[in-house]
Amino acid sequence: MYFQDGPFFVLDKGADASVLARYDNGTAAAVVAPYGKGRVGVVGPHPEADTSWYSDAGLRNPDGVRFDLDLGHDLVEETVSGL
Repeated sequence: MYFQDGPFFVLDKGADASVLARYDNGTAAAVVAPYGKGRVGVVGPHPEADTSWYSDAGLRNPDGVRFDLDLGHDLVEETVSGL
């Protein structure tokens, strides 16, 4: 997963939110929560990054970019579910 200075998210204890992913240090990297009459999904890393992001930055993803395991789809699906 491509990451470049993205945020982490701090939730209040008991917050009505789903943590979809965490960084290695345990902080929330992707969260979905109610907002108004809908839901909002926020994410620190870049699940939309394709191979050009890595090559443009002079990086190599040792696992390769695999959209068949795209965590971005999980974020979208969780955000729009139940609406």
